[in-house]
Amino acid sequence: MRIVIPVKPLADAKSRLGSVLSPSQRVQVVCDLLDRALQAALATAPVSVVTADPAVTMRARAAGADVIEEARASGLNAAVGLAAHLLYVTNEDVMFVLVADLPEVTGEALAEMAARWRPGTMVIAPSSDGGTNALLLAPGAAFAFAYGPDSFARHCANATEAGLTVVVHDRRVLRLDLDRPEDLAQWEGQPDRSADYAAIFQD
Repeated sequence: MRIVIPVKPLADAKSRLGSVLSPSQRVQVVCDLLDRALQAALATAPVSVVTADPAVTMRARAAGADVIEEARASGLNAAVGLAAHLLYVTNEDVMFVLVADLPEVTGEALAEMAARWRPGTMVIAPSSDGGTNALLLAPGAAFAFAYGPDSFARHCANATEAGLTVVVHDRRVLRLDLDRPEDLAQWEGQPDRSADYAAIFQD
């Protein structure tokens, strides 16, 4: 198994938070979330970060992850598709795709999800807004990645079309992703949120 974390160029990340965070704050949030995702993922399995951003490449390698370098940013579905192709030709059995913006993610949560995968299945963790925050499948499956609005439903439909059994892994720590102002408000309101985020929000 290999965990794949696709990451946009930092300059383009979290544009939907532009109404509540400055560009430098958005970069700070993205880097902090990436560090959290890498820590949790590397405690679970080898990790490949897919990115076209040299700064992200340096950060990922410093943490101990491999990097799949895109020649240019090509969108989430293309990035994950590139990783799936490379893992298939190198005979990796399981691909675990994880988004990089989950403030509550832990290695234990990822290990629990990974344990539910069996050949012929797709294990998927939904986000709170109908997206997809994590999924596992064999990289050679005839499956079309469909990240974007309502991707959870579309991924489930695509898996069924590809002959895969869908296993839904719905856990609180994998549901919240910091994408929209309301996501930030939800996280900010939690009593156990980190001092790092408190400092960002108070800037």
